[in-house]
Amino acid sequence: MTQVPLSDRVNREAEHGRVILATDESNWGWSTPAGQIRRQRRADFLTKGFSGLPPRPKVLEVGCGSGTFTTDISQAFDDLVSIDVSEVLLEAARAKCPKVRFEKADIHQTAFKDGSFDLVVGCSVLHHLAWDVALREIGRLLRPGGQLRFSEPNLLNPQIYVQKNWSWLKRRLGDSPDEYAFTPGQIRSSLERAGFEDIAVKPFEFLHPHVPRPLIESVIGLEAWLERTPVRWIAGSIKISAQRGATDTRPRTQPTRPRS
Repeated sequence: MTQVPLSDRVNREAEHGRVILATDESNWGWSTPAGQIRRQRRADFLTKGFSGLPPRPKVLEVGCGSGTFTTDISQAFDDLVSIDVSEVLLEAARAKCPKVRFEKADIHQTAFKDGSFDLVVGCSVLHHLAWDVALREIGRLLRPGGQLRFSEPNLLNPQIYVQKNWSWLKRRLGDSPDEYAFTPGQIRSSLERAGFEDIAVKPFEFLHPHVPRPLIESVIGLEAWLERTPVRWIAGSIKISAQRGATDTRPRTQPTRPRS
């Protein structure tokens, strides 16, 4: 991808919030019968199955948008801060989740103190970012032993690859101008460079949001089989989890040349 100045990229992402609201997030298909299953899968991944967290962890949600997953996250973790760069999306999120602490902030560089959080989560947000920069900042924000979890699109998936590389289709499907995607290997390498440990990167899901209701059960059965074969590497999404090392000697400076 052509590199874009980080400030320009962030400004365009903030402005794209108006497009997301205008389309009522229809491009993600969360409201369809299959889309509701997909949404719940991601909510479960972001909120369940943890070990090693304190009884009341301090949690940061990155790229909360209009609050699509904030309700689920806030029900699981009551000490939650949710951030986004778009004020219009934050206004919508505040209306949905009035008890959550929302802040306008850019995860490439925040004002939070080192080690402020035990857990950082997000859905479909890293691929909007200069993710090497963002992962270093997330590492700074996590306490030693803190964890992250993200669900992201998989660039190895044929539809995702075409969508992210064909400008007309990107606009048609409601993508922001600078978002791209990454492969499982690319994000694993980025996490390693950022100093994370216990990295797990798992492609998942062949259930498309527009699968008709009568076919959903059959598709779910098929994808359970596909995810046990080499075909799993072209699944539509990636589950990402990792842990910040118990000790960390990395310099607390931002890299000077973010990647897109």
